[in-house]
Amino acid sequence: MKLDRWAFALFALGVAVVIAAMFWSLSAYGEVGRMVASKGLRPNNSFACFVSWAERCALLTEAHAKKGTTPYSPLAFWAGVAMILASFWLQLKPRIPGEAWAPRLQRLLLPVDRVSAIVGQFFAWSIFLLTFAVSYEVFSRYVLGAPTDWAFDASYILYGLLFIMAGAYALSRNAHVRGDFLYRAWPQRRQAMMDLLLYVLFFFPAIIAFIYSGYGFAAQSWFSHEHSAYSPSGPPIYHYKTVIPVTGVLLLLQGVVEVARCLVCIRTGGWPQRLHDVEELEKLILEDRASRGAST
Repeated sequence: MKLDRWAFALFALGVAVVIAAMFWSLSAYGEVGRMVASKGLRPNNSFACFVSWAERCALLTEAHAKKGTTPYSPLAFWAGVAMILASFWLQLKPRIPGEAWAPRLQRLLLPVDRVSAIVGQFFAWSIFLLTFAVSYEVFSRYVLGAPTDWAFDASYILYGLLFIMAGAYALSRNAHVRGDFLYRAWPQRRQAMMDLLLYVLFFFPAIIAFIYSGYGFAAQSWFSHEHSAYSPSGPPIYHYKTVIPVTGVLLLLQGVVEVARCLVCIRTGGWPQRLHDVEELEKLILEDRASRGAST
């Protein structure tokens, strides 16, 4: 158990370091973007400088030196990746001589599931802030006759955060919508084989493209120091757009453990247990009906 706690702490710290590195790299690009864009390093091709020391990334170092600001170093990103890999290694290493792969893969699932749950549950509180913002706007507009200039921006930003940051959490709970009128009738091993195929063919290519394009989208926002154009107050939104590639990273990590789940199910014939907190009523009814059918 002590080793499991260390593995979880190492994984959570690694994820935090990768996310902090992403914010650092985008902020650093935003400071000198106008100085390097004319030389070919534009927002849509700046992702390479987040993960590597590509030759063109020297332009950023030179621009920061001229401006007297601190340049980003990809060492921060790779330090986070090293922590995540170290956590995976701690969970996959045999605890007893000759330990089978299934329990080792099962241990790999829990740190990622717990981080996804923490992130999802934290951002779920934004629904209360969203409710307050909308309610106050209605009261202020129709009772006081003084509409706010911030409620609209606050509402779509909070709803966007609630929606996008819950993606990995929903995936960890197998809660995304699926057309499963055929899938649910299959044996679990066949379900796992189909899931594994779909993750490899569609999920990972799509998520990698999502991270790459989302990073460029956020870099463009930092480059222009984008502010909202939908209200007079015009709050900055480049920080908000950074959550797009951050969500991609969380989904990518959760996808890795979903593949591990598929491998465990293929080897054992049954899905490994998930962390549970809230279940949809439809799912509970289906599980209850299945258990009654098995008992009879």
